[in-house]
Amino acid sequence: MTPVRTKDKIFLALVLPLAAAGAYWYFWRAEAAARLDRLEAEHEALVAVEDYPMEKRRAENRLADAQAALEREKAMPLPAAKMKAEEDASVADRARAVLDVFREHGIVVLRSELVEDATQNQECREAIWKAALWKRGWRAKLHRYTLDGSYPAVKRALDAFCDKQMAVIVEKTSMTPGASARWVLEVWL
Repeated sequence: MTPVRTKDKIFLALVLPLAAAGAYWYFWRAEAAARLDRLEAEHEALVAVEDYPMEKRRAENRLADAQAALEREKAMPLPAAKMKAEEDASVADRARAVLDVFREHGIVVLRSELVEDATQNQECREAIWKAALWKRGWRAKLHRYTLDGSYPAVKRALDAFCDKQMAVIVEKTSMTPGASARWVLEVWL
């Protein structure tokens, strides 16, 4: 058996209590201190009993002000629609109107096709139409037009959509340069 020396007794008398105090401080005390900090923060957020009636009146006044502002906002007239469409216009009528605008500006329409797989942004476009036209049941369709025309002619046609307030959103425009520019326009109508 190994004899226990005085040095070992002193080591056990000092280090063992220090290790126990360190474990207490690190494991239990840190958790308790964090919980105490959370409780103090929660307590500071609460209103004192004496101040409760005044704070309640303040909160009610803020609520009344917010409700009054909401009612003023609701009473304001709606902005004028930037687009106009006939209630009974079919997709074909709307497409014909777009083709007429292209022809008015000297643009040759080479191809017009309905894009069937246009589900990516359809919900977004339909929301725009419903908001702009206040119309239920509007089904937006994506058309792809292949055109021959100069840049100024295409620009004038796009400006004509705005001037006539047509229910048209141009999704994509691309141009292939050449003797006469070839354009591909994808248009929601």
